[in-house]
Amino acid sequence: MISKELKTRLDTFIDAILAIIITIMVLELPAQSWEHHANITNFFLAVGVYAVSFCFVANIWYQQATLFSTVDQIPRRIVLWEFILVFLLSLVPALTRLMSGDVESISVIIYGAIYFLVIVVFRLISRTIVHQQANDKDEMRKIYTSIYGEHNLENVIMIAAIMILAIFVPKAAYILYIAIPIRSFFTIDNDARELTGIQQMETTGQQDYLRMSHDQQVKFRRLVGEFIRESRNARGNTEISRTAWENFAKAAESELNINPTTLGHWFAAFQQAKNTHQNGAPYRQGRPRKVHD
Repeated sequence: MISKELKTRLDTFIDAILAIIITIMVLELPAQSWEHHANITNFFLAVGVYAVSFCFVANIWYQQATLFSTVDQIPRRIVLWEFILVFLLSLVPALTRLMSGDVESISVIIYGAIYFLVIVVFRLISRTIVHQQANDKDEMRKIYTSIYGEHNLENVIMIAAIMILAIFVPKAAYILYIAIPIRSFFTIDNDARELTGIQQMETTGQQDYLRMSHDQQVKFRRLVGEFIRESRNARGNTEISRTAWENFAKAAESELNINPTTLGHWFAAFQQAKNTHQNGAPYRQGRPRKVHD
């Protein structure tokens, strides 16, 4: 494991690199006189290309910041993956500049390949960080896959479809890339809340969750995510927290036939930690986990 101080420096380094990448891209926008109509058209076309890449890089930064905020230390191998991630992202300005002049099929396909590699590397980073907080690695792998697997697969399919479309309509295909980061931006918080909620559960609860059907897992994660959001919004208010739990228990019983007592056992550690916090003791969400290098 690397120290908290080194993790902070890694955070700062990555933030700086991503800021530089975005700065380089915006400096590549054509700065020509607008006396000619063609120059105006070229400028706004270049802005459109820049917008796609900006959303791409900004979304990675947001996911990175959200992920790293959940841990104080990270395994050393994450540093290598982070360097690979930054290397791939550093290629984005060159591809953006290339397409600002003329969007061609080959450049859009290469852009998609870089996009795909970035997603793969970032998911490896995410999975490693999530797994380090679990005692049972195999169980956590299944939980992680159940939450993120579907969205990851959808992103891969979208990239593949756009790359195929780029063969025939490269300009339209490139613009469609913007849908991936926008979609991810709106789903990441829900996914993170759902994962946090499942992590709060006792081992028996997690095992019962994994035995649910896919549809039941989706419903249960939605309820857990709503409960986690309401619990956070309570900000120590006992009445609001109690109402959030009661709503969660009622919904779980009516939609999934989960007994409130069973649900209480699943989230016993979470409730105990929250109650301790409300009584004045420090509180950090999540059950104690072993940390492995």
